Amino acid sequence: MVSVAGNDYSTYVVKNGSLQNLPDFTKNLVKQLAIDLKRIKGLGVEKVLVTAVEPIGCLPSVTAQNSHQKCDEFFNSASQFHNLRLKDAIIKLNTDTNIILNSTASSFIILDTYKAFMSAMNKKHFKGELQVKNPLEPCCVGLDGNSCGSVDDKGVKKYSVCKNPELSFFWDDVHPTQSAWHAVSSSLNSSLHRIYKSFN
Repeated sequence: MVSVAGNDYSTYVVKNGSLQNLPDFTKNLVKQLAIDLKRIKGLGVEKVLVTAVEPIGCLPSVTAQNSHQKCDEFFNSASQFHNLRLKDAIIKLNTDTNIILNSTASSFIILDTYKAFMSAMNKKHFKGELQVKNPLEPCCVGLDGNSCGSVDDKGVKKYSVCKNPELSFFWDDVHPTQSAWHAVSSSLNSSLHRIYKSFN
C-alpha cells in the first residue's frame, strides 16, 4: 500500500507554498507518485493499493480557524482535486500496464480514504454507543501557543488532554484517535473486501 497523505500538503503550506499554486503542486505530486508507482510495479509487485487523500479541510489544524465548527471547503476541494488527479493517473497506469501485459486486470487500485473519513465523521458513534460531541475538535490541545505533548524546560505539561479520548475523532491537530481509525476502517470494510478478492 502506498500513501500520500496530508503531510505532503502540510509541508507545502509550512514552506510558504501559496494557495494559488496549490493545483500545480498537486499535479506535480501526483505525477511523481505515478512515476513511483510504476517503479514499484517494475520491481515485481503484482497489485499496488494507493490511498486517496483524506479531507484535509476537516483536520483540526485547519478547522481551528472557525473554532472547529465546520470543515474548510477550500482544503477539502484541494483534497478532491488531488483524488481526481490520482484517479486519472491510476486509469492511465492500468491502461498502460494492461497493454504491456496483455491483461484486463487492474494492477493499481485506489482506496477511497476521503469518502471513508467523511462517512466516519458523520456517524453518531465509533464504538458501541459512545457519542462524539464534535468530531472536528481535537482531544489533546497545546496551551499558550504550544502543541500537544509540549513540556517546558522543567517538564511541566503545556497541553491539555480531554477526559475521554475514545470519544474524540482526532487526538491532536492532525492525527485521528484509535476510535476514529476504527470508524474509518469500518467504513472501508466493503471496499477492502472487494480489493482483497481482486488480489486473489
